[in-house]
Amino acid sequence: MPGILKATAYANNEVAFLAWRVDGPITGCLGFEVMREYLDDADQVTETVPLAAYVAFKGQSNPDWRPQNTSVWPIQKYSWRDLTLRKKRDGAQRRPDEVRVRYAIRPVGRMAPGLTPVEPRVERTKGVANTFKGEALALGYLGDAERTAPVLVTRRRGSFESSFTNGILSGQWLVRALKEGDGKIADGELKQHLTAPGDRLRNYLAGDVLPLLHDFFGRPDGRFRMALYELDDQELEQIVTDNAARIDLVLSNTGPGDDDDDKATPEAWDARNRPARQRLTALAGATPGFGLQHRMFNNAVQIGHNKFAVWLDADGVPRSVVTGSTNWTWTGIAGQSNNCVRIDDPAVAAAFSAYWERLHADAIPLPVPPGAPMSRSAQGQAFRESNRAPAQVALAEGGTAEIWFSPNMRPRKYPANPDTPPDLQRLFSLMRRARQAVLFAVFYPSMQGRNSIVAEAVNMGVNDSSLLVLGAVSAPQAMFNFKAGTKLPDGSKLPDEAPFTFRKNRVSVVRAAALTDKGAMAPFGDFQREILRAGNAIIHDKVLVIDPLDPVNCAVAFGSHNLGFKASYSNDENLVIVEGQQALAQAYAVHVLDVYDHYRFRAAEAELSAEGKEGFEGFLATDDRWQDHAGTDISNYFAA
Repeated sequence: MPGILKATAYANNEVAFLAWRVDGPITGCLGFEVMREYLDDADQVTETVPLAAYVAFKGQSNPDWRPQNTSVWPIQKYSWRDLTLRKKRDGAQRRPDEVRVRYAIRPVGRMAPGLTPVEPRVERTKGVANTFKGEALALGYLGDAERTAPVLVTRRRGSFESSFTNGILSGQWLVRALKEGDGKIADGELKQHLTAPGDRLRNYLAGDVLPLLHDFFGRPDGRFRMALYELDDQELEQIVTDNAARIDLVLSNTGPGDDDDDKATPEAWDARNRPARQRLTALAGATPGFGLQHRMFNNAVQIGHNKFAVWLDADGVPRSVVTGSTNWTWTGIAGQSNNCVRIDDPAVAAAFSAYWERLHADAIPLPVPPGAPMSRSAQGQAFRESNRAPAQVALAEGGTAEIWFSPNMRPRKYPANPDTPPDLQRLFSLMRRARQAVLFAVFYPSMQGRNSIVAEAVNMGVNDSSLLVLGAVSAPQAMFNFKAGTKLPDGSKLPDEAPFTFRKNRVSVVRAAALTDKGAMAPFGDFQREILRAGNAIIHDKVLVIDPLDPVNCAVAFGSHNLGFKASYSNDENLVIVEGQQALAQAYAVHVLDVYDHYRFRAAEAELSAEGKEGFEGFLATDDRWQDHAGTDISNYFAA
């Protein structure tokens, strides 16, 4: 009988991604039981935990969404995410990191003579056994368990400390957490949780990003150079306030209104930053050593999009930097998918520090009043020219880092037919050298992904069927197959065509979607309506990963740069490209796969619903035909 040929696991500090490869459909298979095994230093198993499962078999029901596990409801796929690796299934609590685990994966089917029975593990919540409606299926093992190699659950990878938010709001657990007690979600209830320092849901969604930032600014000596796009979070503003005497901050402007206000007048620039800016301006006048520069463009072309901080030691030597996609806002911390990385390398820190000095020297006249539009405000030409070459760093543990800054092109206004900026030329060159896979998670790099890594990756995969291309985007307009609505002669307008998926060859790109009656897809089975967003962005990452399984050819790109031409032409940005650091590339790959897999299911179902076709019923299949459409592209690559 066919069985599992190989199983693999990859982990970052939040989740693990598992894949297993089979040598053909397994007769009678109803899925796979998956166990997490904790290991000591001698690779001896100290604890075995079955992975959580929530979707019941057809004929059963789990209306209260109580967790069972894969000994009761097996996994009907060839890949899976261990979402409870750090996050407990029975509450907004965290498990420790710096642990080693492996996974045991075993096929199961209906119990029959000759099979070893599966002993179902009873899950409990607050000491009470979780129940579901319907008769339990007696299961038996169809083969031996295949075990993955051990993986380390950690933030630290050489000079890099990578962390990722859990701000994917379209989850069933969040809906139910908000409904606890009264069975409904009040207006503003989610924002109340996400804005309150110490709130259990906020901390749960923020993951290790908040601890990373607190650790970074917890040093007792030295100074910090910071460049921020947005500052709208009580806890993060307090970090600045507490350390003001040793901070030099360049604070840019936000747009008119904030993520929750789409009716703001054009004159109301910087509405989201304004309260913090006013408090910090007063603080600067009363705090020796606190340097505050206002970098306000107040127009629709340029933005100061950085979100980084550099630590300089007591001798003024740059030692460490924090960067990534996470804005210093409550939505950035807890309401979006984001990444934040600390890099403890003096040469990398020196590159950011030198850029900060150039940024600071490129002063922008202040608008009067502060919320007034500034149509001619833009970065200077000398500053643009200074960013046209990267800083190149040989990393102590091997591999290289290449750090690019923006803007690095001549025009102050993004042109209609742009030349390729040097940083994107470099990224495209790396992508074209991909041997196996290209993965990405982005917000909105450009319309239809043109002049960005999205179109580059899709075109590569369309023209090379051997290349695996997986991507997730936030904005409908960024989808490769998006079509803007057109005006008809009678003045009416055809609506936009905003697909949820793009698939061809081994290319699969999805956009953020949720089970919601406001979109194309209504809830089904035991699923409830979900929350899609807390503000404008949903996926806010700017991440590209190339060949994460190749120790030589692997590369990862991250930072504030949206990975499209406009960022290089118009915005203050940073972009870090790391080659030859496989552990870091795999940590980011796991994050992309986490985001992609979460939205792939929802996007695919939304697409079917929009087309009037039948989709997933919301329950596990009770026969082995699920294998006919399970797909093997991902498992065949990651379990090669």
